[in-house]
Amino acid sequence: MPFHLVLANLARITASVDLPVTIDIEGGYGRSVSEVKRNILQVIDHGAVGINIEDQLPAGLGLYTVEEQCPRLSAAREAAQQAGIPLFINARTDIFLQHAPEHHNHSLLEEALIRSSHYADAGASGLFVPGLQDHQLIQELCERSQLPINVMVTSPEPSPKQLATLGVARVSYGPYPYLQVMEHLKELGRNILSGN
Repeated sequence: MPFHLVLANLARITASVDLPVTIDIEGGYGRSVSEVKRNILQVIDHGAVGINIEDQLPAGLGLYTVEEQCPRLSAAREAAQQAGIPLFINARTDIFLQHAPEHHNHSLLEEALIRSSHYADAGASGLFVPGLQDHQLIQELCERSQLPINVMVTSPEPSPKQLATLGVARVSYGPYPYLQVMEHLKELGRNILSGN
């Protein structure tokens, strides 16, 4: 989605609700530190008090290195300080999304922990690890991470209650409720067209 539409939608949402609003801004809508800072300032100006910002390169072609991503996170924190708000920066790492769940292992966990440590130093408030579903790896990540952990629920297991027991601080649902509703509507349409 073009960034000007992101800002327009954000303004509509923040004007319509009394709750704090966080927004997913992909990779910051810019590669350079200056672009990221400028865009974060605009997001704050439109009412957001939190962001998700990911380390996946545009078009999903790998990840920014730690050395590339940390200055981008620092730019987001500088923007928040300049605006005078304690912006919640949810640093999303797509380490696990880039590998099928059956290939999630301790090697990927160690890479996530390295990123967690560096991202914390760069000013991140939390670590978002979409794609990670393995109970043991989630628990170990929660126990060892310097940042509180956010996971995305993609299936009935583990449940939010189980995730809380494992130490997860924040749960996201991403596009999955929407996809489930769309699948239900497709099924209704098939039944109507088939005369059932």
